[in-house]
Amino acid sequence: MRTITAGLVGLSVLAVAGCTPLTGNRTVSVLATWTGTEADDFEKVLDAFSEKTGIRYEYTGTRALDETLQSNLRRGTPPHVAILSSTGDLARYARSGDLVPLGRVLSSARQDEYKRSWLLPLKGEIYTVPIKVNLKSIIWYNPSRLPGPTPRSWEELLTRSRTIADRRQTPWCMGMRDTYSSGWPGTDWIEDILLHQAGPETYRQWAAGTLKWTSPEVENAWKTWGEIVATPGFVHEGPMAALLTDFGDAGRAMFADPPGCFLEHQASFITGVYRAEGGAGGAPEAGRKLPEPEKDFDFFPFPSFDRNGGDPAGQPVVASADLAGMFNDTPEARELIEFLASEEAQRNWPGRRGGGAFSVNRKVPPDAHHPDDRIGRRIAEALGSADAVCLDASDLMAPALRDAFNGAVLEYLHDPKRLRPLLAELDKVRTQSNPTEQEQKELHDLSCTG
Repeated sequence: MRTITAGLVGLSVLAVAGCTPLTGNRTVSVLATWTGTEADDFEKVLDAFSEKTGIRYEYTGTRALDETLQSNLRRGTPPHVAILSSTGDLARYARSGDLVPLGRVLSSARQDEYKRSWLLPLKGEIYTVPIKVNLKSIIWYNPSRLPGPTPRSWEELLTRSRTIADRRQTPWCMGMRDTYSSGWPGTDWIEDILLHQAGPETYRQWAAGTLKWTSPEVENAWKTWGEIVATPGFVHEGPMAALLTDFGDAGRAMFADPPGCFLEHQASFITGVYRAEGGAGGAPEAGRKLPEPEKDFDFFPFPSFDRNGGDPAGQPVVASADLAGMFNDTPEARELIEFLASEEAQRNWPGRRGGGAFSVNRKVPPDAHHPDDRIGRRIAEALGSADAVCLDASDLMAPALRDAFNGAVLEYLHDPKRLRPLLAELDKVRTQSNPTEQEQKELHDLSCTG
């Protein structure tokens, strides 16, 4: 998973207003990917922590988080807490001994507020607290421009796409470009298709590295995506344009007049882009009205491969998570981890209007979201009712394999006929990553809840 912000921002808060005095040198450092609006939202959570405990915080937000964290570890100056978007990276830090176990940090009552799989259980210990979860198995559309029942099955989705194309309009918005890791919006497509087509157990095996990329199940998932990206007229300005379009700008054409596209497969965080002035690219054009939730944009669940559509509430879903780990064990860091896991903190971000954050704390129900955020409440309900919640598989993969997966998506868009050589090359990278049997078992167990 990737966030919608970019750049390197260092933020220090040396005093926070509140009823608890800030005394002495009690300070905790926090490293995360969030900058801009997301950083502002997260700092409100940290402000509440400072007001409650009297502990100051120093926050640094950077898209180059893993590089920054590794540099700090080499210098012997790790942050107290780092929030990573990759479960696989956190697991590697746990195995290397850099990540502090949380079994004696989080109270048993606090641990019971989560399904254990969300706490990164490895060899009998737990290592993380989920801070912000995103649902990926959704498709966005403009209800005023795409009236009628939303597709429930893949065949219905293709039929709707053909109907739009037959009107000489373009069904799909798509952008693969990202400053730090282009291609991941395509990996999200492959993951969603494989999960819904082949089921959670096959997905687990693939995420753990025990199912070959050249297997019929994985190859079929790519070919199924090809039914969209390789069909002339289905992608806004064509697949080559998708390679050059920033993921944050892809959906802007959905709100143009006339619309340049009608559908976008993207994670729940994209609502922040839709709501923002002009999306990721800056201010809106003069006189253009900003999109309004549910009126100008809405979502429907990723379709079933059952011809009858099935029950969306009973389908598995793909999700990503930003996960807090403790890298410097101090009393202040322990207090922060306990607070971040609490119901109070877990309600803070989702409860703000347009917050765009979702919690998997059992005590945070969908109605914890702002009353005006009906889309947010529905996304929270979808996360809570899913038959299985599977973590983004690329986030579980070794960095080399993750990068190769991103690159293969770009190559496939450029030339779908090269699929089999691309999958064979991914199998080579998978073999070279050489996970142990224990690591494969852990990844298998971590990949899906339920």
